[in-house]
Amino acid sequence: MQQIEPVGDGRSVPERAYEMLLAYVVEGKFPEGKLPPEMDLSKQLGVSRTALREALLKLESQGYISRRRRVGTVVVANRPKIEGGLEQLNSVTGIIENAGMTPGTTFKSWRMEEANPLVAQQLGVESGTKVSVFERVRTADDVPFCFDISFILERHFGEVDVTKMGESLFTYFSEREKLRIRRAVSRIYPYVADSLTGDRLALPKGHLLTLLEQTHYTASGEALWYSRAFYRSDLIGFHIVRVP
Repeated sequence: MQQIEPVGDGRSVPERAYEMLLAYVVEGKFPEGKLPPEMDLSKQLGVSRTALREALLKLESQGYISRRRRVGTVVVANRPKIEGGLEQLNSVTGIIENAGMTPGTTFKSWRMEEANPLVAQQLGVESGTKVSVFERVRTADDVPFCFDISFILERHFGEVDVTKMGESLFTYFSEREKLRIRRAVSRIYPYVADSLTGDRLALPKGHLLTLLEQTHYTASGEALWYSRAFYRSDLIGFHIVRVP
C-alpha cells in the first residue's frame, strides 16, 4: 500500500487518507473485504491513527465500511445491493430472501399510545385514537438495514399474537382471512439519520437513509396499519415498473 506523501494542494492528511482508502475499497483491494487493524493501516499509509480514524469515520458515514466490535472494519460497499419492487405487495422478508440473503428481525419495543394527527390521518381515524406501536430492526445476513415503526389500530389488537410481532407483519396478517391485506399506499422520502435511527441501525447521525411510509388496507378498504420504515440507502433500493 502506497504511503501518503505531503502535497501542496491544500488537502489535509485525513482528506488524502480518505481518498486513498476510498479508492482501495471501490477497487476491492482489501482481502476478503476486511481492512487491517488501525495500527497496521496507519503505518502502511504513513499517517497518525487520529488522521486515520477521521478518514474511517467519513467512509463509515457514507456507508462504504462498517466497524463492528470483535469483528473489525469490513467493506460493505461491494455487498450486493438489495432491490425491492413497490408495484407488488411483498414483505421485507421476501425481498431479502429473493436477494439470496438471510432475513432477521429484532423486536425492540411495544407500547400503546394515542395516535398523533399524522398517524390518525394515515389510518383514517380521529386524533387520540388508541394504537399499538411496534418497533423492530430488520437485518440481512445479520447486518441491520431497516428500522421499522408500525402503528396498528387498537380494535385489531385483539387479533394480534404479541409473541409473534417480531415476524413479518405482512405475512402475519395475510395469513389471517379476516385481516387479509388487499392494497397499500406507499410514499418515499430521503431522510438523514438522527439519534434514534442512527442508534437502531448502528450508524452515525447524518447518514443518508430512505424513509418508506406505507398504509396497508384490508379487502373492505379499512386501514389496518401504518408504518414508517427507515432503510439504509447504501444497502437497499426500491424500484417501480411503469407501463403505458
